Amino acid sequence: MPRTFEKVLKDNSRTFYAASKLLPKHIRNDILKVYSFCRLYDDNADLDRRDDTKELEDYIKNIGIDLNVINELKSGIDSDRNYSGMKDMNQLLKYSYKVAGCVGLMICDVMSIKNEVAKYHAIDLGIAMQLTNICRDVLVDYRDGRVYIPDDMTKGVDISDIKDSELLKIISNLIIYADKYYESAVDGLRFVPIGSRFSILFALRLYQAIGHNILKDGHKYFEKKINTSQVDKLLILLKSLIEFIIMFLPRFKIHKHKKKLHESLHGLPYVDEKL
Repeated sequence: MPRTFEKVLKDNSRTFYAASKLLPKHIRNDILKVYSFCRLYDDNADLDRRDDTKELEDYIKNIGIDLNVINELKSGIDSDRNYSGMKDMNQLLKYSYKVAGCVGLMICDVMSIKNEVAKYHAIDLGIAMQLTNICRDVLVDYRDGRVYIPDDMTKGVDISDIKDSELLKIISNLIIYADKYYESAVDGLRFVPIGSRFSILFALRLYQAIGHNILKDGHKYFEKKINTSQVDKLLILLKSLIEFIIMFLPRFKIHKHKKKLHESLHGLPYVDEKL
């Protein structure tokens, strides 16, 4: 491969890279390969690269990644090749399931998590993170000819014709919407093997903080890419440690998965839609 698996993750997501350091070695190695496959396949679609992903795809199939999930992820990424916009939130959630919820399902397979309820929450974590990506990168994506914010939120108006204050309000609403999926993901952490649980919690809170920083520092949104600082990461690490400990207390409240979160995902693998 032209880039090492470690470098692919480090170059493309310092948030995931930092959290991945806390994973058990054997789990981390396979997750690096899953991430590298997803990233390189996505780069081929978005950047017209020609990286060969067959060897990686064969590898993740051989370690037990569900073929249906791989195909859904590829179909989501391939849809960017001739991208025509998002009509509504239902379409955005389906897209987010494919390109990111499926990654959550793949990680379940790497960790040998078979519980179907656990997979509902893993899908929600992927969706939440994808919504954060979209909110953070609205201006970059627009310059690349893509707008992922649904037409029913922009009322079909071109992004460049929306006042900065109004666009920031739309983005803020989407960040608040994503929090529903983040909190569902937290409820699902009880299914994650104990050796990997803190790493997933840390990654979740780091990523969620990107959106919250946009809410807090919206005046900077149009000047620079909003992210988490080193101080942010340290504070989130400490808060996540406390939260991790609280999860083991007898009175820690466990919520059932909210079926409503998957209403837009009818017919897709592993979604919560039982009668």
